[in-house]
Amino acid sequence: MHRILLSTFVIDTPGQARDQTVAFWSAALGAEAHATKLPAYHILADAADPNRIVVQDVGPGAAGVHFDIHTDDLEGEVKRLVDCGATVVDASWANHPGRWVIMRDPAGMEFCVVFALNELRPQADRDEFERRAKVVG
Repeated sequence: MHRILLSTFVIDTPGQARDQTVAFWSAALGAEAHATKLPAYHILADAADPNRIVVQDVGPGAAGVHFDIHTDDLEGEVKRLVDCGATVVDASWANHPGRWVIMRDPAGMEFCVVFALNELRPQADRDEFERRAKVVG
């Protein structure tokens, strides 16, 4: 058994539209945009508390929206979701310092499973996971 939390909604934007997309969603949601250590990501602070909204530069990729499931057991949650009918799209990020796996649901929608307790994440995010996560499995 492990814990999960649906906590992050990601607005995917092609690179050439990143600045306009960040500006639009910041204004639309009454949020302040903050660049992160990873240049592809901007967090929209207080856009949808207690959940997080992030704008992600997907380079030449298509615009869209996806969500992240955070977990304290990345391998266990990926296995559980595969057992539920998901497929793994890209597990190469599982050993990256950010630790995530890209998956696809049975209808074809991609989403990410992210290790929530990663020390690279702000302590406030890890604390929020501890407060809100639910047990599954």
